[in-house]
Amino acid sequence: MLLTLASPAPPALAQTGELPEELRTIASVRWTGMKALGGRQLKNVNLKVRKPSALPWRDRPTLRRDYLVADSSALLGMYRHYGFLDAAVRVRVEPAKDPRSAHVVFEIREGKRLRIDRVDLNGVAVGNEAELRRGLTARGKAAFDPAFLHLDTLKIRTVYRERGFFVNVASGYRRTGGDSSGVVVRYDVDEGPQYRIGRVDYFGARHVREQLGRRELLLQSGDVYDEVKLQRSVERLYNTSLFRQVQVSTPKDSALAKVDLLLRVTERKPRWVDGGVGSGTTDRFRLAGQWGHNNLDTRALRGVLDGELAWDGRGRFTKSATTATLTEPWLFGVRLMGQAGLFYRQLDDFADPRFHQRTYARGFNFLLYREVGRMGRVTLVQENAFVSQNYEALSDTLNVVLDSLAAAVVPKYRSNTLRLTVERDTRNDRVAPSRGSYQTLSGEFAGGPLKGQSSYRKSAWTSVWYTPYRNGWTLATRTSAGVMGPIGDAASNFSPDLGVDSLVARVPRESRFFTGGVNSLRGYAENSVPSDGGLALLLANAELRIPIAGPFGVEIFADAGNVWSRVEYIRGADFLLPGRPARKGSNDIRYTYGIGARVMLPFGPLRVDLAWSQHPDFPNASLFKRRLPFTYQFAIGPSF
Repeated sequence: MLLTLASPAPPALAQTGELPEELRTIASVRWTGMKALGGRQLKNVNLKVRKPSALPWRDRPTLRRDYLVADSSALLGMYRHYGFLDAAVRVRVEPAKDPRSAHVVFEIREGKRLRIDRVDLNGVAVGNEAELRRGLTARGKAAFDPAFLHLDTLKIRTVYRERGFFVNVASGYRRTGGDSSGVVVRYDVDEGPQYRIGRVDYFGARHVREQLGRRELLLQSGDVYDEVKLQRSVERLYNTSLFRQVQVSTPKDSALAKVDLLLRVTERKPRWVDGGVGSGTTDRFRLAGQWGHNNLDTRALRGVLDGELAWDGRGRFTKSATTATLTEPWLFGVRLMGQAGLFYRQLDDFADPRFHQRTYARGFNFLLYREVGRMGRVTLVQENAFVSQNYEALSDTLNVVLDSLAAAVVPKYRSNTLRLTVERDTRNDRVAPSRGSYQTLSGEFAGGPLKGQSSYRKSAWTSVWYTPYRNGWTLATRTSAGVMGPIGDAASNFSPDLGVDSLVARVPRESRFFTGGVNSLRGYAENSVPSDGGLALLLANAELRIPIAGPFGVEIFADAGNVWSRVEYIRGADFLLPGRPARKGSNDIRYTYGIGARVMLPFGPLRVDLAWSQHPDFPNASLFKRRLPFTYQFAIGPSF
């Protein structure tokens, strides 16, 4: 041993130049013995040992023993997940032609795949066995994964806790025979007594009345304990915006089968001031400010003052708005949010190149809002607006047309509207959703028995779906449709007589359908299709969102849509296939396609979209006085 330690390096090492294993690089990676599973399953494992790149200038990955051990465990876990409990993994390092590299070989012995023959539920007397079985991960004929036992144990406990039972669940499995590939899974349930709510202690509030917090609780003394209702109670306390922290303790009394609820709340400061800066297609620069109080008169009344100013890209005012609202979250003593508000708005519309429309609106509104379960919402709004409008020609126009602008348009009118909106929202995030869906259906009625010069009915529907993929990509799709029309015999004209359809002119411009912009038909200016608006809308969007690195990503999108003056003007010939030349000035569907870059910020994505279209009225961008085949737009927030 002493001679060996004192001797120099072996001649083979000096002659061949071979390095120790921990200093070599990887020449190749192979897997042998894989028959039932393949590359798709390997991709989901995210192995640390990677194959060297075929590009000669890329560095080869280093050979690390800890990576080999970790990947062997990951491969073994993958096989156990697919039912191969007898699988074995052995890693072998082989010398390569280059003495500085080595080949890595993972030798896999799969063995038999075990499948579940049956699942036994023992001790279920009070619970609904059919409901329990529907929630189990372990099911007959499925490949057996030992992780099923832990997951199903948690699911069984959760179902019972919704009914007041703190059950004990034991799980296990056995093979049906020596060489058999069948497994019998067993869950033994000890139900025990049903627990009820004992006392409910609520403390920590100093300026918020205790009754305002207690009314948000879905559990009271004597109720059957329900863990889901407890979680929803905590959510409701946070949603009041009165508390910044809610702590819950649930000590159990086994002798009396009772659970006491101890809630400690930490109040949030009732007043706040917010400000923001934004940018869009029409409003190139936007300032917004808000002051609010969450607990007026210590009764949880919320008072808010809002202000907004906006300019376009040429420095012209486009919007000035002020709003004051007072909100009662428990109207008539039930969980029905009621709101009353006053508003003043000045809108300057330069979308039509022929004239500038200025609108002043002032009035008041009332709102009722109710949550239906965890996913549904219903909103009813009644608004009374007193509107003044005027038009100013933006080009050299004939005097007769200038006279028509002053004589034909209603200068002042009253608009009394009633709008009902039903929503269903299952999105996992409202700012940057990656799964779930959102649907909304709304109906609006103006005039008629509500009186006022503005009389119309309007309905709209939107459905949005988000489909995630395993590689992190998300496919977002949206479809929207709407129809409206004037009602009654009123002959009020809300637009200058410059070729506007007679029925369209009977509806105020701000109430008509438009499309175009960074959140609808990209590439077009905001609300520019058509310039006068219309009474029928169809819109479809598809967007593939691809993350790149960190907050950076790209999106590939396709939009299609149009607005028609009347529903009866929609023809099958309007739906030309993409790629066919469209007719200028017609009712053809507009198709736009594009790609964009995204940077995810705390308040939403910052987007730059490049869009192009073959439609004749598509507003192509220009560079150095040369017309480009595309246009670009900036936006903050998701497209939908």
